[in-house]
Amino acid sequence: MISKHPNQDIWHGLDMFRSEAEQIIKSFGENLAMQKPPPIIYHYTSDVGLRGILETGQLWLTDILQLNDPSELNHGLSIGINVLKSMGADGSPKLKKFAQLLAALAQGKELIQESAYFFVCSFSSSGDDLGQWRAYADNGRGYALGFDTTALEHGFTKDGTTTHPYAAAFPISYKDAELAEIQRQIFEKIPADLISLSHGNLQNSPIASYQTNPLIRLLVDTLTNTIHAALFFKHEAYDNEKEYRFLRMYGVDGPPLGMKLRARPYSSIRYTEFDWRSAASNALKKIVVGPAADYKKAAQFATDCLRWFHPETVPITCSAIPYRAL
Repeated sequence: MISKHPNQDIWHGLDMFRSEAEQIIKSFGENLAMQKPPPIIYHYTSDVGLRGILETGQLWLTDILQLNDPSELNHGLSIGINVLKSMGADGSPKLKKFAQLLAALAQGKELIQESAYFFVCSFSSSGDDLGQWRAYADNGRGYALGFDTTALEHGFTKDGTTTHPYAAAFPISYKDAELAEIQRQIFEKIPADLISLSHGNLQNSPIASYQTNPLIRLLVDTLTNTIHAALFFKHEAYDNEKEYRFLRMYGVDGPPLGMKLRARPYSSIRYTEFDWRSAASNALKKIVVGPAADYKKAAQFATDCLRWFHPETVPITCSAIPYRAL
């Protein structure tokens, strides 16, 4: 191993911690993957989204730090921080100090944004859920695109092996206690001699010293794996969404090639694209018109988009929910 620091035992311990933490998350992901996937997963969107998805053949994966609801990430992070704080309260003063440092760094998006890059695209096994019509599909006037889960997931993860360092697809869990246990297992892998690093020096630009400062390396790797574990979970209040998530992850080396920006009022949103049509050309199986739409007009618009942009026939149905948007 190339020398980074006079104390090679510390760097070896850091490498071991990162490897073991990643293995804990990988094992959980593999257990999720063993579950039988739903036959169809739905992506809720507006009329503009429908046209864009059909015209370009692309689905967008959004930076997790710029999702519409930031409380989702904050919830998973807070569980991990609380677990670590409780371990510190029952353990050594050094562990308590480390928990305080990690909590402070987690408050600032800058370090999270620079330590790893996570992009997600959300689907649902429920194709007619009022909450999602209202939240993600123009208050019920939009559409839900139904994709064959196996075909789309295979295309996405296969794309990940050739173009992106990490790509996974999985059902979301809504069990806080399970997330807390995974994060506890991760923290327990931190060797005691690494915890003693918590009295080291934090620099103004911590990510720049990732390869040279053992404390920064430990904090960044701990934070990254805490976030990664959290991305398999959402608060139980969202259980009705039955989310199926596509995830791409990039490491500390920098943002991915092909990352783009789109506009939101007074902000720019980072995203990457998944070329679903090239990866799984026959994956689109149905289009559902939202409950608040004028079905005749909405169905005609979807028919036109299919005729203009999609080579295969796709059935169009209507939501069964009685709902009128205000």
